[in-house]
Amino acid sequence: NAEPASTNSYHVQGYYTNDWTWTNTATYQKTFLGVHDVKVVLGTEAYSYKFHDQTGNRQDYFSFDPNFVSLSTGSGTQTVSSTRSANKLFSLFGRVNYSYKDKYLFSATLRRDGSSKFVNNQYGFFPAASIGWRISQENFMKNISWLTDLKLRAGYGIMGNQLNVNANNGYTTYVGDSQESYYAITGSNSNLAVGFQQNTYGNPNAKWEKDANGDVGFDATLFNGHLMLTGDYYVKDVKDLLYNPQLPGTAGLAAAPTINVGSMRDRGFDGSIEGTGTLVGELKYDATLTLTTYTNKIVKIAANQTYFDQDSRRFNGGAIIRNAVGHAMSSFYGYKIVGFWNSQAEIDAANAAAQKATGDPTAVYEADMGVGRFKYADTNGDGVITANDRQFLGSPNPKFTYGFNLGLTYKNWDFSAFLYGVQGNKIWNQVKWWTDFYNSFQGAKSTTALYNSWTPQNHNAVAPIQEPGSYFSTNQVPNSYYVENGSYLRLKNIQVGYTLPHSFLGQYGVSQLRFYVQAANILTATKYSGLDPEVGFNQGAGNTGSYTDFGVDEGSYATPRSVIVGVNLKF
Repeated sequence: NAEPASTNSYHVQGYYTNDWTWTNTATYQKTFLGVHDVKVVLGTEAYSYKFHDQTGNRQDYFSFDPNFVSLSTGSGTQTVSSTRSANKLFSLFGRVNYSYKDKYLFSATLRRDGSSKFVNNQYGFFPAASIGWRISQENFMKNISWLTDLKLRAGYGIMGNQLNVNANNGYTTYVGDSQESYYAITGSNSNLAVGFQQNTYGNPNAKWEKDANGDVGFDATLFNGHLMLTGDYYVKDVKDLLYNPQLPGTAGLAAAPTINVGSMRDRGFDGSIEGTGTLVGELKYDATLTLTTYTNKIVKIAANQTYFDQDSRRFNGGAIIRNAVGHAMSSFYGYKIVGFWNSQAEIDAANAAAQKATGDPTAVYEADMGVGRFKYADTNGDGVITANDRQFLGSPNPKFTYGFNLGLTYKNWDFSAFLYGVQGNKIWNQVKWWTDFYNSFQGAKSTTALYNSWTPQNHNAVAPIQEPGSYFSTNQVPNSYYVENGSYLRLKNIQVGYTLPHSFLGQYGVSQLRFYVQAANILTATKYSGLDPEVGFNQGAGNTGSYTDFGVDEGSYATPRSVIVGVNLKF
């Protein structure tokens, strides 16, 4: 309704999928001499997937009455199409678990996975191993009365990934298209000769992506189970990363194949603290606090390629996402705003300095300079604003996330709450392009544009001057105006319940009757100005949404608040 199309259309789609998984395992377990426990598992697994769909589309209907519309009643162009795909997997795997007196622990796994998506490198070998030491079982630890259990552990393993590869990736394909590859060889206007054009480039040498994971951690139980601690430091290296690179224009219209390029590293700490016990009298508690830190860095992209850009939206001056070596995935990129041009004298002085720095009497500091518009930072110090002055403006990847679960019981009453928080991430608020600049579709403007934009009397404004034109110094290029703090703390769930005593219900054959009130997402603490800081993939038109392009908000629906009143009845 916001941007109505001039021609209506009707679309029909039907599809079906068929997939099955066949798993077989054999297990051997035995304890030798009462102290050596061995368990061996061998297995195979096969998977098959098939997909087929048919679609039809037609335009320009006289009426959209449901009793009238079909593919045969429209007067416009009718198109039909169908697609199909299939892929298969086959795996062999084995695992050995060994423990000595439940004190020294060892486990090893080996997988051989094969995928039909690969041609010359169908199979990959993926090993993993872990060790554990229940140190609390040692004699020198047994006199520590407050320590119930303590285990140290470490592990390393490699996992394979083939999910982001097309089933036809290994083959160069050709298609016939009446609009592009059919041609009237004889010069006739009515007789077209069927022709074919290249549709995709094939890569038969693609192979499994490898995710190498290393982990060192501990598990501790204290005070007879009333306090439990868990901590892990992890490092994950993604190698032979499967990706579709950008092709030069001379490659034509054919799509690029997925190839093994680049590598990426994640590292961080996972920890949790859980406590159970009695506070006073019959008031009991169960609480868990979790914390996860996260650092992501692109290590390598491809030969002679140190970055790739994505997601230009409606800007004329570049994309808003730059994935670059040494930076986090899906980092925001653009011009840094350092203020407004508050007077013509200030603009003239900046231009004079730019002419002196460059030796060019016609140089200007910044394109489309005007009173009340944004002033950008000269990051490279050459005296003028160019594309080289763009910089990284933040990352949607949080520095850490945390959660808190609390449960309380008192006699027949129960209470639970769950809080979840994200800290250190940025959000690209693309909604501002629509609401904070007058020329960006004049239909709806924000209170920021109406009451806190630049005017001769308001130099400490948030938004630039409201004017009918679109300029480099306002909304034509990606800049830091759209980048906001995405940290938040949300009360995800809270519940209060009361269970009637069994003595009161037993005579009626009722074993339990509980009344409860539950609320979800009722409170969020955040500085983000958008509807919801919990932004994921596919937020708004123009964003394809992927693991390399996320954290952009263009009007996503907010997480709904809900209140539920319920009854649990058991006989």
